[in-house]
Amino acid sequence: MQTMFSKIQGYEIGYTNKEEFNILKDEIFNKEIYNVNVTINPGVILDLGSHIGLSILYFKIKYPNAKITGFEPNSNIFPILQENVECNGLGNIELHNIALGSKDEVRTFYIDNSGNNSFSTGSFSKDAWNGTQISTPISVRCEQLSKYITEEIDILKMDIEGAETEVLKELVKSQKLSFIGNILIEYHPMNNGNARNLLKLLNENGFETKMKADDYGTSLINILAKNISKKSS
Repeated sequence: MQTMFSKIQGYEIGYTNKEEFNILKDEIFNKEIYNVNVTINPGVILDLGSHIGLSILYFKIKYPNAKITGFEPNSNIFPILQENVECNGLGNIELHNIALGSKDEVRTFYIDNSGNNSFSTGSFSKDAWNGTQISTPISVRCEQLSKYITEEIDILKMDIEGAETEVLKELVKSQKLSFIGNILIEYHPMNNGNARNLLKLLNENGFETKMKADDYGTSLINILAKNISKKSS
């Protein structure tokens, strides 16, 4: 994989897929899909599906004192994520090269093998969430997110390619979902499913939800969920 570099607001970011980099840069920094109307200082943020770290950079620029924990299971991408964080001097960030799911175990994870230099579509499902990419299996360590939640979480961002409901159900079971103030989800419909069950799960556990269709003509949906009990914070 050849690493290319580009500047974002003065920070130098390494990436391997120019097409996807430009889309993600536009979504995150221009369209601000991870913008949420909340004041946090210093703040605690969990970033699930960190990829090369664009979402982490966005959060760090917006909330410079926040403590951010990032999770990225793709072992090919993880070194680029680490380099982007370290070389730009982004402090108070902890990174984990693991997947997240219903239990601690080793699982088969499918990563892009299409020749397009590591799309951010790694998934527990073969050939990506939409079934159209060529993928190759690797073994990854999978853990429960609840073990990483020991305090109030201001923002939980999820871009985990179809594992959203599995992770949220584990948080409900462990009684850790109530620790979270705001949830930002890029929802990936799997097996012709829709977001109805995910929204129902969030609503039944005290969250107000809003949906917005992806601007790039895909079936992806951006979901914002706010914990009703924490709305004033």
